[in-house]
Amino acid sequence: MLGTIIKKATGFISAAVIAATVMISSATGAFAAEEIADNELRSMANEVAMLVNEAREELGLKPLYVVPYLNELGDLRASEIVDDFSHSRGGQRFSSVVDREIVSYGLIAENIAAGSDNAVDTFEQWKNSPSHWKSITNPDLTHIGIGVYYDPDSTYGWYWQQLFVSTNQTFEDQYLPTEYEVVPGAVGDITGDGIINSYDYIELTNYIYKTKNRIPVYLNDAQLETADVFADGIISEADAKVMVRFLLGEYKSLPFVF
Repeated sequence: MLGTIIKKATGFISAAVIAATVMISSATGAFAAEEIADNELRSMANEVAMLVNEAREELGLKPLYVVPYLNELGDLRASEIVDDFSHSRGGQRFSSVVDREIVSYGLIAENIAAGSDNAVDTFEQWKNSPSHWKSITNPDLTHIGIGVYYDPDSTYGWYWQQLFVSTNQTFEDQYLPTEYEVVPGAVGDITGDGIINSYDYIELTNYIYKTKNRIPVYLNDAQLETADVFADGIISEADAKVMVRFLLGEYKSLPFVF
């Protein structure tokens, strides 16, 4: 089993209903003023989507499909709430962000949060708020988009948005977040493309650097396991050195064990 799997499949309810809830964490991100890569923010957003569907599954509810277009809007809204932490945008409701010629929804809801620097803590904020939880567990919703934005010079640092809709539309690129996980094909295949190359080395060194400097970085459990190319139970500079030597042909296989 190799690579990222994105399952595509499909989803108008008449009367539009708008629900909106807000949450701010008392904790702010303790990270350096480093730029966070877009793929890392997307991984964090995807983790929120997985947590949403895990919670819905426990309650016997259908999972929500993630739609890339809604993710884009989520990112936009997450950046907008840095300056206006509310469900308004330029004097209009948050729902004005959606082009209804692209998504013809019957029901729409938004959750926003700020302050937490990871998906789990942010989800717990929403889970512990009845109004937020109502949106997450609404059985009538069908699709979701998640946005994450980081601004080290802002009041709260981290900003999160969930955009929920109910629609009968089919989106060609929609997917279930649990099917978006990277699945490594071998030890060292951190990117999950079935090949061990410089891209895996970049992912490894990026993880080591950001972990050491307390900058958010996301690898799933399978990626963490396959990143331990030195086979010592930890991920460190030793793994990076082994990866380089493997790529240069000095080591013939991974993991490398003394």
